[in-house]
Amino acid sequence: MVLTKNEAAAALADIQETTRRGATLRGYRIGGPILMLWSVVWALGYLGMGLLPSHQWGWVWLVLDTIGAIGSILLARPADKATRAAGMKSQGNSLKMMGGMAVAIVFVMSTFYVLRPTDPAAYLAFPGLMVGAIYAAVGVFVAGRYLGIGAVMFALTLVGFYAFPEILAFWMASASVALFVSGVWLARA
Repeated sequence: MVLTKNEAAAALADIQETTRRGATLRGYRIGGPILMLWSVVWALGYLGMGLLPSHQWGWVWLVLDTIGAIGSILLARPADKATRAAGMKSQGNSLKMMGGMAVAIVFVMSTFYVLRPTDPAAYLAFPGLMVGAIYAAVGVFVAGRYLGIGAVMFALTLVGFYAFPEILAFWMASASVALFVSGVWLARA
């Protein structure tokens, strides 16, 4: 059987699409447990913000973010190992993840330093809005399921900010359940 030029091009396009879809699904399966980890970090961090004086919030988040970053790297390592075992070049996803986290942390800290919000609710809501926007952007440009996750986080943050400002820290802690459920959804993709 001889393939025409168009049939060969169509077959190659199908292979590329299957490869892309497989990579996306692998990414979801790797990202799911990481999202579940960060949901616990968020729950503990926001509970700390609700229970502790504001001058201790930075230390709580420093410890929790460090734990989350280390845990994320450990959860992503099997994917890097599998890539190398398959004879492919590792894309340095752990380093990229660390870089992305560092950029996000520096951005949040810089924003707070420059804007100096006087309302504690701004400190509580801004990370939720930023993470919602980041996930939504990842969903638009890379992996569609993240768009829904970002939209949910963005919406939950705004609902808490406007409807429950007096208990916003506890609202955000409970909203982290949505991150956990999203992580399960990704892991099962």
